[in-house]
Amino acid sequence: MSLKHIEHLLKPGSIAVIGASNQPNRPGNAVMRNLLQGGFDGPIMPVTPHYKSVNGVLAYRSIDELPLVPDLAVICTRATRVPAIILQLGRKGTRAAIVIAAGLNRLHTAQGTNLQEQMLAIARQWGVRILGPNSLGLMVPGIGLDASYAHTRARAGKIAFVSQSSAVCVTLLDWAKRRRIGFSHVVALGDGTDVDFDEMLDYLGRDANTSAILLYIDHIHQGRAFMSAARAASFNKPILVIKTGAQLENQMLISHLPMEQLGLDAVYDAAIKRAGMLRVGDLRELLAAVETLANGKPIQGEQLVILANGNAPSAMALDVLSQRGGRLAVLEPGIVDALHAVIHNGGRATNPINLLGDASPEDYRQALQVLLRSNAIDNLLIMHAPSALIPGETYAQVVIDTLREHRQKNGARLPNVLVNWMGEDAAVEARQRFADAGIASFRTPEGVVGAFMHMVQYRRNQKLLSETPESISDWAPHQPEVAQTLIDQALQERRHLLATNEAGQLLEAYGISTQPIQAAPELAPVPLRIQVQQDPVFGPVILLGEVASHWSVAKNAVVALPPLNMALARYLVIQALAEGKIRERDHYAPIHLPSLCVLLTRISQMIIDNPRLRGLCINPVLAHGEDIRALDTMIELVVDEPLPVLAIRPYPKELEESFRLHDGQQLLLRPIRPEDELRLQAFDNAQSREDRYKRYFGEMPPFSHEQMARLTQIDYAREMAFIAVDSLGDILGVVRAQADPDNIEAEFAMAIRSDLKGRGLGARLLQKMIDYCRVQGTQHLRGFTMLDNAGMVNLARKLGFRVSINRDDEVIDMRLELQAHMASSL
Repeated sequence: MSLKHIEHLLKPGSIAVIGASNQPNRPGNAVMRNLLQGGFDGPIMPVTPHYKSVNGVLAYRSIDELPLVPDLAVICTRATRVPAIILQLGRKGTRAAIVIAAGLNRLHTAQGTNLQEQMLAIARQWGVRILGPNSLGLMVPGIGLDASYAHTRARAGKIAFVSQSSAVCVTLLDWAKRRRIGFSHVVALGDGTDVDFDEMLDYLGRDANTSAILLYIDHIHQGRAFMSAARAASFNKPILVIKTGAQLENQMLISHLPMEQLGLDAVYDAAIKRAGMLRVGDLRELLAAVETLANGKPIQGEQLVILANGNAPSAMALDVLSQRGGRLAVLEPGIVDALHAVIHNGGRATNPINLLGDASPEDYRQALQVLLRSNAIDNLLIMHAPSALIPGETYAQVVIDTLREHRQKNGARLPNVLVNWMGEDAAVEARQRFADAGIASFRTPEGVVGAFMHMVQYRRNQKLLSETPESISDWAPHQPEVAQTLIDQALQERRHLLATNEAGQLLEAYGISTQPIQAAPELAPVPLRIQVQQDPVFGPVILLGEVASHWSVAKNAVVALPPLNMALARYLVIQALAEGKIRERDHYAPIHLPSLCVLLTRISQMIIDNPRLRGLCINPVLAHGEDIRALDTMIELVVDEPLPVLAIRPYPKELEESFRLHDGQQLLLRPIRPEDELRLQAFDNAQSREDRYKRYFGEMPPFSHEQMARLTQIDYAREMAFIAVDSLGDILGVVRAQADPDNIEAEFAMAIRSDLKGRGLGARLLQKMIDYCRVQGTQHLRGFTMLDNAGMVNLARKLGFRVSINRDDEVIDMRLELQAHMASSL
């Protein structure tokens, strides 16, 4: 299915309401009312045999009578009519529909299927995309579209909200209306049987009108599709997630999915972090996150300065800050001296700053002006407890005016500002003024610090995405053929379990020792437990914890999704230590972090190489300094069932190949890896100024670490970069291509080291990318180069590209029909 059809859903030119009604409290009435009041400027066509008009708009008796083909249809009828309506819409030419009715999966047909399956089969046959069933609808305020039966409309803004819960949608809309917070999109997925989170993330991640994305998740249908889309979108904009069902028992009570399809909450948590998103705990935290996304800005540092009119507000904020792992900033001596001059006796000029309970609005102004002179303050929390002398909104206006004046003065830099005006009735007007001024305000110290720490955690998750891992892949023991022989023997004998000696041999094939540690009893380590198990949503996962008599994932382990590299393994171990899932050893037998990380990466490689490995449990793992041994091991195999699929596509080692240049030099062509960042930086720095100019269509400064990480930590499920490396590991050339979400067209770019041109490397790299994209089913490969880049143009023509000149953009357009070329060569 195509994302272009998603545009019919989110950017329709015309809309039909099937089952439109004049009866109050009916979805068909509410949808018509919202469409008409929202300001949508395209045709709105009610379809009903019961009325000549609905809300004053001429009605049509049937879909066939519609005067034009609607881009979008909102189906407000009972569930039993939905499949037939989808069929009529498909024949008419409609390509998107919202289904409000629920329970289609519980209504069965005479053929033994249910109505939901029947609806989806018809929709796929006719190319109709479906939002729902059980959907509230959707809103795109920027184009006046309110195709929902919600009781209130969304304001236009930059935040997108995608939810599986209609109740959470209306709750958030109600709250946001009072806070003057707007949305680019509000989408209620309902059951998400067709249009789901992955396609919405792909669309919203590319949408220029969306700066941040919120997700409310009950469950995920396809782990790999979700992870791929989430990782791509989170590189461009923040994504915040609230996920229900922390307790499996509670999830079983409310979910319509069978138990075997419910994933573990700890695995969801690991997946959310791995994708660079931020998880919030509940609806209150989600609302606080909306406040910071709407009015805050990305933080540059993690230290906080607090300005308050008393010790008690500061103390409450400090308690939460320390509990959540936050830090106070240390003020510069000059700033402290200047604060001393404006703070009355008894106050405090160091952080947290205390203006005292009788502080006037002018005291706030002067103290704030001092703080804004500092270029070292990244985050500023301004607090105010109610005063009987002056209304809270007076103080608020002073803060607003002071910040505005500072910003207007030569474009002066502002820190990230959050405010907490305490109290209820006394603070209502103040909070309203902050909302109007676009300043993130909160009711309680706990709320404001919690929101700040969400920003900190998000920054940490994003830094993890771009951390360069240490490479062990070139020297780690790796004998997959030994493992395959052992597994094949067991499968021939129809055995689900490897024998103890077989499990030991398999571990040894990956350099994991299975011999007991020889140590004095008083130096014996406390044992660890490492386990691999299958999650119904995200596939194989790795668990790390300590040995326990009643061991459970939630209580005793941290979770990671393979594949792991050294950076990700290190993060897992640090997380386990921070959460107390493993305890730091004393000085006689401390945990050697690098050695434990190596063990985890080897287990990850074992999972990748052996897809029939269903489960693994090493209990115990004995760690004594650098000496780590796996003792009792159980390995379970998949015999007859479908093979597990990793949620993140691993490094495709099968695409590696050797290649000789025209002069005989042998190179390795392979996909790029995260560990290649420094090599790629050196390659880019070695390019001549002219070559860099042609490659980037202008002068470009050297790439930052974050930019290089984005170029090396690619998602093999949707993009590819091949590099040519010599015997020393140096990169001599690179070609990369990224396909659109529908895999219709991929755009390529290529660079060869300046001193290696004319030796056949460029042709071989580009041909490898052509072959790869063709196998992936991509229809077109396309590239652009400057008008004077004759070498690239000649190479493209030689390899079959159609070359044309785009005079408007002053570039040369190179395009290759991949599948047509393949068909003609058969």
